[in-house]
Amino acid sequence: MRFRLPGSWTIRNRLLLYCVFIVAFTAIAISIVTAVLVSRDAHDRVVGQLKSVATLKQQEVDSWVGGLGLNLDIVLSAEEISADLHTLTQAAPTSAAYQAAHARVLRRFTWAANRMGLFEELFFMGPKGEVLLSTERGHERQQLGLNDYFTEGMRHQFIQEPSYSLSLNKMTVVASRPVTYHGASIGVLAGRANLESLNALMVGRAGLGQTGETYLIGSNHRLLTDLRRPGYSIPDTYIRTAGSTQAVDGTRSGFATYQNYAGVTVIGVYKWIPGLKVGLLAEQGEAEALHATQLALWTAAGVALVAALLAILVGIVLIHSIVRPLSELGDTASQIADGDLDLDAPVRRNDEIGKLAHAFNRMTHRLRDLVRSLEKRTHHLRAINEAGRQISSILDLDELLPYVASSLLRTFDYDSVRILLLTEEGSAQLLSCSRGATEERREMEVADLGRLPAVASVVRTGEPLLENEPPREGGQTSQEEPEKGSLSEIAVPIRVGASLAGVLDITSRGPHPLDEQDLFAITTLADQLAIAVENTRLYQNAHELAAAKERQRLARDLHDAVSQTLFSVSLMAEVLPRIYERDPEQGRQRLEELRQLTRGALAEMRMLLLELRPAALAETSLPDLLRQLSEAVVGQARIPVELDVDSMRGLPPDVAVAMYRIAQEALNNVVKHARAERVLVNLRDGHDDGGALLELVITDDGCGFDVAAASSGRLGLGIMAERAESIEARLELSSSDDGTCVRAVWRPWTPPLPI
Repeated sequence: MRFRLPGSWTIRNRLLLYCVFIVAFTAIAISIVTAVLVSRDAHDRVVGQLKSVATLKQQEVDSWVGGLGLNLDIVLSAEEISADLHTLTQAAPTSAAYQAAHARVLRRFTWAANRMGLFEELFFMGPKGEVLLSTERGHERQQLGLNDYFTEGMRHQFIQEPSYSLSLNKMTVVASRPVTYHGASIGVLAGRANLESLNALMVGRAGLGQTGETYLIGSNHRLLTDLRRPGYSIPDTYIRTAGSTQAVDGTRSGFATYQNYAGVTVIGVYKWIPGLKVGLLAEQGEAEALHATQLALWTAAGVALVAALLAILVGIVLIHSIVRPLSELGDTASQIADGDLDLDAPVRRNDEIGKLAHAFNRMTHRLRDLVRSLEKRTHHLRAINEAGRQISSILDLDELLPYVASSLLRTFDYDSVRILLLTEEGSAQLLSCSRGATEERREMEVADLGRLPAVASVVRTGEPLLENEPPREGGQTSQEEPEKGSLSEIAVPIRVGASLAGVLDITSRGPHPLDEQDLFAITTLADQLAIAVENTRLYQNAHELAAAKERQRLARDLHDAVSQTLFSVSLMAEVLPRIYERDPEQGRQRLEELRQLTRGALAEMRMLLLELRPAALAETSLPDLLRQLSEAVVGQARIPVELDVDSMRGLPPDVAVAMYRIAQEALNNVVKHARAERVLVNLRDGHDDGGALLELVITDDGCGFDVAAASSGRLGLGIMAERAESIEARLELSSSDDGTCVRAVWRPWTPPLPI
């Protein structure tokens, strides 16, 4: 059966009944759940605190145990200590070497024991267990070979569990480790620990109240550290509780509620520490641990009752005052939800209903602003996209910068645009463009940017700047400008990589000041402008580099070519008639020379025409190129050229052209400088110890030259070196009074195939 209220009940009565029911039910449920959860949480919190304390104490004990082994390592860290200990095991006690080693080791042991404070005694046992040296001189020559810290210490580092010493009448811990010399074990270094430091670690307060304490017990339940309650002495006290039994006998860790050694109910956490073979217990009285929780529960119950009564009273008052304005606000909210964003909810009061009305009004305002912002951003993105397409297609700065400035003025309705480009010489180029005025270009120094504060700030800091109502240049303000709106300015850096290439600065005076969206749009355009500026500079550099390379290639390829031969022909043709009139026989000889020069010029012209067609030059085989080149030299200089070449195929075109250029420069040098009577051109492909190779050798019997003096100053030698380097070939040049030899060797990945 479902409970149903009478239909005639008003909203006020319904709200009042619901309020009473909800407050009462909630208060009771929360009180019950809180009591259960808080009690459980309090117990868990106490256990957690005890676990934290026990873990901290365990870490301190482990650190103390680790410190014992570390201090033994420090004792043996000196370079001479192992040698001195070896001397103690080998030399006679009365020998000088034994006495000197004994004194040095004793000083080391005494220093370590006093400096580190962990050991009451440090001693060294020989391979048979005899104490050869000890900081307690009376213990020397004792036989300790049956002790665990000797037998185990001969094999590895060992910590003996706490034990009672009859001679010392106290609990001790002995740490030991083997001592080696040249890889062989020569004895055991041991240290008897001072348990006062361990006792101080456990007795130290850890925030466990008046009844909380931590202590250690041995594997036989013997007490190892002091207790807070008097009357329990070490080592006469044995602890047998539920916690100690689990820790020592069961070698387990956990927590439980039990009666401690004094019969008091405690919450305890127990741990087994295997490194020292001891049990660690952290305990706190249950009454003290849960006292604050029980008090808090009673307090919370009283507060909950009072709060429930107050809530009911407040609900009665508020219900009456809320119903009517809620109805009005509901009607307004419905109209706003239907899409009437220009409607504002009436605000009749300053309470929560008024805040709710204000919230509705802010919501509608934000929606209107969001719509306008989206429209503005869409307009900006469309304009940026269009400008980006145009910017990327313009490679001339004189055309690019005015286009960008006019686009910003036209698209975004700004008042002025300035584009500043920095040059490598430290100056700057400034383009200024404003609405209704012509653009202005001028050169200026970076130091003169003080007249443009925003631009100067970006140049100085490299950070974008957005300002509203910045100080005007010259401090003058017209009478009409305030009516147009406040002045806003944005200046953003134009970056090419990590360097600053310029600044894009815009100003606007209108009813709406510039904002972050304008900054985003201008920054995006500045990034696109930076890419365009860099593309323009790269385009110009590429043109200049291509022109320079072309000039170098023409200078290299036309060096000592047809021009010299034609010049010789021209000179001979001028003097030939006079020679023939004076001596016909000599004239015929000169005429024959003219014929040979003309033939050589013709051959050179063929070579030049071939070179002017790079594709034809690359398609011609290297042997054919060398034959044509030899004929040109014979015709030009009348020097016999003996050609010995192997026919081959499969040679890469760039290698063939480079070898041809090297031969061309070498023969040109022979013609101009060598005064040779015979030239040999040899081209062969073969193998040597380094693998397959292609070898070009050009030798002459001329006068030779000083290779060291000429290699850095002659254009022809530089051209040959460049050609060889371009195909990773080795160029060798040797010269003497008997002639000159040019040798170029190229090692292919795979050898060319002979025909």
